[in-house]
Amino acid sequence: MRSIEGSARAALGRSGRRVGRTFQRARQNWSRFCADTRGNLMVMLGFAAVGLVGCVGIAVDTSVAYNVRSKMAAAVDAAALAGARAWASPNRDADIQNFFSANFKSGYMGSVVEPVDIVVNNQDRTVTVTANATIPTFFMSVLGTDSIEIEASAQATLSSRDVEVALVLDVTGSMASSNRINDLKSASHELIDIVVQDLQDPFRSRVAIVPYSNGVNVGSYADLVRGTYTADTTCEYPAAPTCETYRFRRADNNNWTEHDISTCVTPRTGPQAYTDAAPNTAPFPPNFPPDGTYNPCPSAAIMPLSDNKAALHGVIDSLTTGGSTAGQIGIAWGWYMVSPNFSYLWPTPSQPMNYSEIHLGQEVMKVVIIMTDGDFNSRYNSGVLAKDSGTGSGSGQYKINENSHNGSPYTQSDSLCDAMKAEGVIVYTVGLAISGSTNVTNLMNGCATSLDHVFLPSSGTELKQAFRAIANEVAKLRISM
Repeated sequence: MRSIEGSARAALGRSGRRVGRTFQRARQNWSRFCADTRGNLMVMLGFAAVGLVGCVGIAVDTSVAYNVRSKMAAAVDAAALAGARAWASPNRDADIQNFFSANFKSGYMGSVVEPVDIVVNNQDRTVTVTANATIPTFFMSVLGTDSIEIEASAQATLSSRDVEVALVLDVTGSMASSNRINDLKSASHELIDIVVQDLQDPFRSRVAIVPYSNGVNVGSYADLVRGTYTADTTCEYPAAPTCETYRFRRADNNNWTEHDISTCVTPRTGPQAYTDAAPNTAPFPPNFPPDGTYNPCPSAAIMPLSDNKAALHGVIDSLTTGGSTAGQIGIAWGWYMVSPNFSYLWPTPSQPMNYSEIHLGQEVMKVVIIMTDGDFNSRYNSGVLAKDSGTGSGSGQYKINENSHNGSPYTQSDSLCDAMKAEGVIVYTVGLAISGSTNVTNLMNGCATSLDHVFLPSSGTELKQAFRAIANEVAKLRISM
């Protein structure tokens, strides 16, 4: 037992001495290592490598942030410009957000983007768009920075101009079908709200309304437009119709009949037929419609240029349907509403500006929007529907036994459109459900400023979409021409 313990103590002593020698050698080696300067460079390079990697990592993260901010800055620039163009649109803020999102996708390089902040200053006419995004870091997170916040902002100033829009609306009998008149009213209401801005200084945005069917009702302006008549008098063909009653021979049996004067007017003839000469230079023939409810003068009269939204909406609400289609008269009066030659007729706030007039460095924009839902079937002779009018204009008992002075209403319309476009008027055409009529389709295509200005909706829903598109385009052109 004692020998075993002795052996154990001897072995333990030998082991302790070996550990001691090993530790002593380690101390000696460490002293020699510390005293040896030959390895310092490698140590320094090691520490430098760590710093270099850190700097490269920061540079990479910073570069990613720069790229994200550059792309985001371009997107807010585009969104701000889009907001200025859609200044009057009720969807302006939504359009700004959509435009930004289309140009800067959330998730780009790992970014998380907040909805844009939109600030509109009506006084200074500016729209400011600010975007914020957060991007994760790849190397800087080692240093405790997990993400970088980025901001980009842009401001656009509304560079506007005066705009005058004449809305020429078909209120003929066919507009009573398929809820068309109500769809037209809804579309017109929206167009007015987009085009007529609440802020009318320093630039004005005004709309005129021209309802038409077998004629155009000039209302209280009738005496200035067609001249006065003598009460309780009767005139006969071929004398000039300046009396209260006009007596002529019927187209169906050549018997005499009489029609009373109205506040509607019919197309001019002669050298001023397709010009915008003032009515005091070239008066308009009066309209002698049939007695009663058959093909009467439209009840809704023209409304000259106005920025009074309530009044404009009131005229739209008052529209009723009835009568045949003399679209050439509607087109003519759409032009006259924005023609400076007719200014003397209207109250001062409704007077059109001169063609190409410059206001605060910007040229006035004049627009005529022509809407119809069918064939132009009404022609005139001496203020009465002519014998060669289309079947849709009624039977011969209501027509004069003479053909029209001016011929085809389509030819008349083409001439009027060409003349107004030559004066710089922008013409939009809207043909509702006219696919079955080649004549109307050709007119819509030829009358408009270009094919981009032609809309051929087939339903009430598409009609409203067309008017909305035109209104937004007018608002856009108002600041981009």
